[in-house]
Amino acid sequence: MSKKNSSQPLHQLIHSLTKSEKRNFKLFVGRLNEGTEAKFVQLFDALDKMSEYDEQLLRRKMNGLAGAKMANLKSHLYKQVLLVLRMSHMKSDVDIQLRENLDYVRLLYKKGLYDQSLKQLNKIKATANNYKKNVFKLALLNYEKNIENQHMLTLDAESCLELHRETHDIINRIDIAQSFFSVAMMMKTHFMKTGMAKNEIELERINKLFYTNLPECDKLQLSFSEEYNMCRAYYWYSYLIQDFDACVRYTELWVSIFKKNDLTGLRYAEFLKGLNRLLQSLFRINDLERFSTYFEELLEFEKLYMKTIDQNGKHLLLRCLTVQTLNKCFMEGDFKPYQSKIVNYLKKAEEALEYIDKNNRFVIYYKAAVFFFALNSYDECEHYLNKILDDHNEHLREDLKSFSHILKVILLYERHDFGKLEKARRRAFVYLRQRNILGKFHHVILEFIKRSENIMPLEMRGEFKILKHSLEPLAEDKFESQPLLYFDIMSWLESKISARPFLDVVKEKAVKSETDF
Repeated sequence: MSKKNSSQPLHQLIHSLTKSEKRNFKLFVGRLNEGTEAKFVQLFDALDKMSEYDEQLLRRKMNGLAGAKMANLKSHLYKQVLLVLRMSHMKSDVDIQLRENLDYVRLLYKKGLYDQSLKQLNKIKATANNYKKNVFKLALLNYEKNIENQHMLTLDAESCLELHRETHDIINRIDIAQSFFSVAMMMKTHFMKTGMAKNEIELERINKLFYTNLPECDKLQLSFSEEYNMCRAYYWYSYLIQDFDACVRYTELWVSIFKKNDLTGLRYAEFLKGLNRLLQSLFRINDLERFSTYFEELLEFEKLYMKTIDQNGKHLLLRCLTVQTLNKCFMEGDFKPYQSKIVNYLKKAEEALEYIDKNNRFVIYYKAAVFFFALNSYDECEHYLNKILDDHNEHLREDLKSFSHILKVILLYERHDFGKLEKARRRAFVYLRQRNILGKFHHVILEFIKRSENIMPLEMRGEFKILKHSLEPLAEDKFESQPLLYFDIMSWLESKISARPFLDVVKEKAVKSETDF
């Protein structure tokens, strides 16, 4: 049997290359005069043509090469590809530029050319300052002190004191920025596993974790890096506790400091993430007017930078456009005009799947499922729900999985697929109970679905009214109303009561919300 593994590192690396990067590799190899050149180019071409990695096929293409020789050739090729990637991204990635220049500073220093080393160092100080790269600034200060200490070029007592002050200041700023970053990671990790706080006990635990780990600092005196990481920490904390107005404040600040420091194009990945989270926060508070303004900024970013950003940036932008176009559609309640665009985004996301992390895949899948449910495209809805429910990672997005179970039950009910319905309902109950996340909202819906099999058709409208009435008080509870953040059950019930399409009810509600806002 052929050994197939699509995640084989070298195969995966080669298939991640753009046409331009592959061309650069061939040009680079053409300059080499190694005896192994033909072999590793042959290996590169063989792997490039394989859509799925196949070890046995590869050996045949390489004339039986195997064992240590094959392993060494793969290792050599892997390093050469990385070397070419490094050169290809030199102009577009400031971190690579700074590291290379730091290496030059180090090499000149080791050769005893201290004046040249210091001149090289001073050249890259401006770049580190422009990009707000404090870690690199600290490395530069360390080299500067070593050079001055070795060869007293311009050093005096005042210069020594100034270097000490700069070093002390930058270390403190890095410490504060990294402390905020660590808190942001703690909050995000909690969210990735279980979602938002579900009760007062969990809320208290989150508050304690957040406030006991915040660094002491003067918020009015923060540098860019400190303020940026503070925004990240407070955003995730606010999202966990469902304070979406605070989410908007901190993400607006996040976006504004990038604009103020002219970093939207220079550090576009961090800017894009901030803009994406700002749009998500505005979606949560249903502020369509401001959402539309920032959505236009996202589209403008695409026009300005899509051709120049790297592959990672393109995948990030695709995720943002997919999710936020779906959000805009939900807020406007107008699904059909967006259908072709969303289908196109979903197709592109599927093609780039290996470059999208599982959390973001789940978000796209769930929103796509809701979108197709509203359009009565139940097969497509089930397709995306199953992508979430068939995942066996027990430590990722319990919230999305739980609501996927609920939506799957509602979907089967709508399709009158009673053969699968009871099994799906039981599966949902088991999942929610095992994780201690079976809220009143979940329980009432699942019990109603179970009882509905014994309700006469003429009585259903009255039963839906009773169900809606029983859920309305829960909709006012901060924790019990969480299902409404994931699926508009109340509009679905209204569609059943009024015998109108779910889509029409959602649209009517969106128009009223926009008028009342």
